Amino acid sequence: MSTDEATTDAKAAKSTEIKSNDDGCVDMSFTKEVRKATKDVHNLTDVLINAKFAFALSDDEVWYDGLLVFYELYKFFEANLPERLLPKELHRVAAFERDFAYFYGADWQKSYEPRPAVKTYLAALEKVAAKDEVLLFAYAFQMYMALMSGGQLLQKKRMIARKLWNFPKGSSEQKQKQAEAEAAAATEAAAALNADEDNDLVARPMPEQVTICQVGCEATYFPVGIPILKNKLRRIFNEVYGKLDDEKRAEYIEESRNLFRMNLELVRTVKGVNRANLRKLAIVVVFITGIYVAFKLAVK
Repeated sequence: MSTDEATTDAKAAKSTEIKSNDDGCVDMSFTKEVRKATKDVHNLTDVLINAKFAFALSDDEVWYDGLLVFYELYKFFEANLPERLLPKELHRVAAFERDFAYFYGADWQKSYEPRPAVKTYLAALEKVAAKDEVLLFAYAFQMYMALMSGGQLLQKKRMIARKLWNFPKGSSEQKQKQAEAEAAAATEAAAALNADEDNDLVARPMPEQVTICQVGCEATYFPVGIPILKNKLRRIFNEVYGKLDDEKRAEYIEESRNLFRMNLELVRTVKGVNRANLRKLAIVVVFITGIYVAFKLAVK
C-alpha cells in the first residue's frame, strides 16, 4: 500500500471514528447533523403531540392504545434488523405484550387487528427494508431513542398518578395532587421541548430513569442504565452514518423526516384522547376554582 493510500485510509477511518471520553459520552457530530436536517418536522410533530396529549397520557386507556399503535413498528424492527444494528437488550416487543396482557387480558391477540394507519406504515417500512437495512435503521434509531427519553418522562408522570390512587376517588386531596402532578409534568415537558439543541444532546440531563418495573408498565422499563444503552445505540449510528456517502446520507435524512410525518398519522388514531383531556382539564378547573374560592373567603 502506498503512503498516499495509507493516509487516505487513515482519514476515512478517522471520519467514522466514534469518540468517547472518560464519562462515556459519544461524539455527537453526526447526531447534530441529522437533528438539524429534521428539526422543522420534528418540532412540528412535538408541538402537535404535546397539544393533543396535554393531559391524556396519564389515562390508562389512552396509554395502552398508544402503545398498541406503535407496537407493530417495534415488532417489525426487531424482526428485520440484525443484532449489530439493534442489540437484544433494546428489544421491547415481549415487554409490550406483557403490558397488553395485563390491561386487555391474556387473550388480547385473539381480537387484535392492526388499524389501517399502522398497516400503511408497515407497508412503507417493508419497502424501506427491501431497499436498504441502513435506511430501516434510520427509523429504529429514532424510535428507540424516543422510548428511552420521552418514554421515561411519560412513565414518570404515570407513576406519579398511580400514587394518587391511595386517596378515595374524587376526594379533594386527589384532585389537588393530580393537578399539581399534571402541572409539574407539563413544565418538565415544555423545558425538554424548548431546550437548546446542544444542551439537549449533551449537557441537559435526561429524565430520571424509571427504576421500578410496575406490573403493566414494562414497555418503558429498561433494566440496563439508559445512558449506557443510548451511548451504545449512538455508537452504532456513528459507525453506520459515518460510512455513508453524501447521496446515502441524504436518503437517510429523508427517511428520518418521513418517520416524524408518519408517526403523526399514527398518533391521530389513538383513542380516548379528547375524553381524557376534558376529564383532566375539569380536575384542574375544579382545583383552581377551589383555590380562588378559598382565597376570597380568607380575605373577607
